[in-house]
Amino acid sequence: MTTPRRLLLAVAVAVLVAAGLVWRLGLGTDGALGAADNADGARLFCTAWLAPDATDGHASGHGIVVTRFRTGGPACRIPAPVTSAGVVLGAVVAATTGPAEPAPFDLEALAAAYAGLFGLGAGIAAWAAGARARPGLVVLAVVAPPVLPLLVVPWWSRFLVSTYDEPAGLLGAAWIAGGLLAVAVTRPADRAARTAALALLAAGAVVAATAKPAFVPLGLTAAAACLLVAVGATRWRRRVPGLVAGVVAVALAASPVLAGIRYQDTLYEVPNTHDLVFTAILPESGPAALPALGLPPEAWQRSGEHYYLDLGRNVPGWTEVPGPRTTAIRAAARAYVAAHPLLLARMVHRGLIATLRPQVPYLVPTTAGARTVSGSLPVPDVPEGAQHMGVTFAYFDRLPGRWVPPTIVAAALLAAAAATVLPRRGRGRTARGLARVSGVLAVAAVGTVVLAVLGDGYVELAKHVWLASYLLVVTATVLLLAAGTALARRRPHSPLSDTAAASAPEGSSTSRPGPRPGTSVGQPGPVPFT
Repeated sequence: MTTPRRLLLAVAVAVLVAAGLVWRLGLGTDGALGAADNADGARLFCTAWLAPDATDGHASGHGIVVTRFRTGGPACRIPAPVTSAGVVLGAVVAATTGPAEPAPFDLEALAAAYAGLFGLGAGIAAWAAGARARPGLVVLAVVAPPVLPLLVVPWWSRFLVSTYDEPAGLLGAAWIAGGLLAVAVTRPADRAARTAALALLAAGAVVAATAKPAFVPLGLTAAAACLLVAVGATRWRRRVPGLVAGVVAVALAASPVLAGIRYQDTLYEVPNTHDLVFTAILPESGPAALPALGLPPEAWQRSGEHYYLDLGRNVPGWTEVPGPRTTAIRAAARAYVAAHPLLLARMVHRGLIATLRPQVPYLVPTTAGARTVSGSLPVPDVPEGAQHMGVTFAYFDRLPGRWVPPTIVAAALLAAAAATVLPRRGRGRTARGLARVSGVLAVAAVGTVVLAVLGDGYVELAKHVWLASYLLVVTATVLLLAAGTALARRRPHSPLSDTAAASAPEGSSTSRPGPRPGTSVGQPGPVPFT
């Protein structure tokens, strides 16, 4: 594809993706969609000195999304670490409000900014992929997988109109997927394209990892993937750009991530430890785990109870205040899980099943609009938010399609392994690349689930694995594209076939068959990670 056409395609993709998200969310209308605050939002909006436009001064507890805020609000009760979500919010507040306080601020402006960032990432991925692929393949294989889930249903995109950190994690995930897919349809010789895709991948890793500690597995997986991306044809230099990108991503994210973990422990060490023990370990393993956890036999009576049901006060032998006791119990709990891999497998399996419910219905989508919020609307009880795990377990155990998430993970890992281990042939590079991308995304999804269940047990599990559900949907889409590409590779006019010769300028070196640099005639060239 020629340079002007690539630029035109990239701009068109960026504009359409951003406009599509604005349409999906209904921004600027009375029916905008969002995600209601569950009291976690204050950790983010306090970093921009915002105050909710509500009569009680709170953004949570109204049964509706409070979208209007005022500047000049109080600072955070405990100094908050730097996060990618906080950086985006602070930039949007600075750009859309005047110097006089209090000035109004609307969450729809934040959502519009995120829509633009999603469009930017999609445009960069489209430009990079256009170096080697036809426009049809660019849109189908690179843009569609990370973007379509956000447009078809509001389950993930509605969080853009909220005060959660999740939108930044979602943005990082989309950038990571776009970067990986752009790498999959290009070759190391496409230096500029590979460099752009690698930059998008590394940026996505930093954005995801620094959004909140729960998304660190996604960032680490993406940073590791950077190390395997080849740029250039020279054998000993082709890994240097990927190595640099991965190291830079880790270096940029390390300090904010460590600060975020300390901040999380300061606020939630006690409830997180309680929930790991009483909503996950004890229900899955029974009272046999109590001695190893240092708890008396009477504590078994509270198995399955959420911490906020009674703040842990009714648990014999449980300390309510942070201190060595809580830290010791958490360390013992994690050691017990590590010593019982079947228990960990059951916990991860239940977390994967929870990815079937990314709707998170107790975080209502209705927005309040530009008005002061007073009072509250009733929010129906739903099993995903139950404070007794028996209700949640019964609900998850009846969900149809419980086999789907584990099957997607297994299929993606097998496809990635096969694409790496089996003998390579000259054709089918795109299919192999897509298979490897599915494996990377599956690893990131499983890592997110593992951290969710080890971090807070099964409390609000559907919300905690919400990003993993998005990653699994993208993984499944990429798997289908890999299979379709493999089947269509002998059809040169198919939009899914390898298209190097068709898309290269006439008379260029890539439009003529011949050996790759560093190889002999009849020997396939080195194939990169993707």
